Amino acid sequence: MELFQAKDHYILQQGERALWCSRRDGGLQLRPATDLLLAWNPICLGLVEGVIGKIQLHSDLPWWLILIRQKALVGKLPGDHEVCKVTKIAVLSLSEMEPQDLELELCKKHHFGINKPEKIIPSPDDSKFLLKTFTHIKSNVSAPNKKKVKESKEKEKLERRLLEELLKMFMDSESFYYSLTYDLTNSVQRQSAGEKDPRPLWQKVDDRFFWNKYMIQDLTEIGVSSCF
Repeated sequence: MELFQAKDHYILQQGERALWCSRRDGGLQLRPATDLLLAWNPICLGLVEGVIGKIQLHSDLPWWLILIRQKALVGKLPGDHEVCKVTKIAVLSLSEMEPQDLELELCKKHHFGINKPEKIIPSPDDSKFLLKTFTHIKSNVSAPNKKKVKESKEKEKLERRLLEELLKMFMDSESFYYSLTYDLTNSVQRQSAGEKDPRPLWQKVDDRFFWNKYMIQDLTEIGVSSCF
């Protein structure tokens, strides 16, 4: 699944469909893959394995989109159903802030011949100019602005702490398993009894073990779960 960054959206594209995630209000839209041509300067950031969901850990913070950056195949069940474990995640802030280095696997289609993304290193003259500019701005900050700066720093500190806990929960616990084609939450007997149930897989699972149900609520409402 390819991840694109555009001016107002992050776009996840797979096959003929794409999930557009607004960087302004966190809204989600399911659109044809060809709509990528309508995005403002889309840049491919790399590949992801899937979408865990969307979460807002504090009312003062933006929504975060949680993606599966890396998975491990645990095994296969009868019927060739793969069971995977989430090993690494990527977290995108659904805001106008520039994303940090997500360490995604590069897309061969859009990063042909590139092993690692190159980082732009400013020249010494540029660094001096930036330092001088920053010092000038800092010296002209008024008392009310200092209060805003303090509040902003506290907000950034809270966001960083919550993000660290989120990453630790998913990447250190090794407790998050999933299958795209098989119900891991119900016994074989229960599944046999409901074989004729025409509902999608996610609607038939046991809520007690549906660990990201509320994080993908927006996705299920627009019918994305079967694709992403």
